[in-house]
Amino acid sequence: MAQYIDNPAGRLHKFLLDLHATHPNDQQQKQKQAWLAVVEMVGNDLGVAGEVQIIGAVATLPRQIREAVSQLAVDDERKEHLLLHLDEVERGIDHLLGRQTLWHTFICFATNGEVPRSAAISALSHCSYELHQAMPETVVSDEDLARIIDMVNGLINEVHGAKLPEAVKRAMLNHLMALLQAAHNVRIAGTQPLDDALFALTGSLGRTTSPEELERAGLWERLKSALQTFDLMLSTSQSAGQIGQAIAGILTG
Repeated sequence: MAQYIDNPAGRLHKFLLDLHATHPNDQQQKQKQAWLAVVEMVGNDLGVAGEVQIIGAVATLPRQIREAVSQLAVDDERKEHLLLHLDEVERGIDHLLGRQTLWHTFICFATNGEVPRSAAISALSHCSYELHQAMPETVVSDEDLARIIDMVNGLINEVHGAKLPEAVKRAMLNHLMALLQAAHNVRIAGTQPLDDALFALTGSLGRTTSPEELERAGLWERLKSALQTFDLMLSTSQSAGQIGQAIAGILTG
């Protein structure tokens, strides 16, 4: 069955398979703390705060799955079937939150820690297909995601070296780092946190600086181009209208 990442079941399905692939045998799993393995796999740019965001995104996936399934136009028996083994996966995530090993995390829902062969993975795949058919979310392509990460890293480097008031520079860097972390988390958390981080960045720019100040610092053209590109990449998201308006406000001063 095809893999979909436009819904929480699909994201959890992919996350568990990817995590298992980083440590596929039981000896590796027994030696590796699950929390650390997840953070290393996803990528963390915000220190402890970034770790909390990553693990928090994982921990909320079962709840998001239940909420999404509850909205499907199917009978209760079908909904119950789509949620099979989710309790077992959730127990595994509890072990992750408790900083136990990958082995303790996986064996909650996979015999001998063999995640790809588990009934839980099969159930998540079926649930993902149903959600994909009924209520697919916006997905950023791997190419666009890599471009977003590259552009944000470039902006961070430029802002670090720019001649700006310290408060303005600190605010921009904080929001850019949050945007970067949201991009790293998108395969777990979906695009909504990415939308939120972009919206927060544009709002901060409108409150703390002006196009003229950014022009003097040599940042305006690069920032304007990046914001327009991000808007196009996320233009099909639910919050695109708000983001587009915020960006338009910045671009027009």
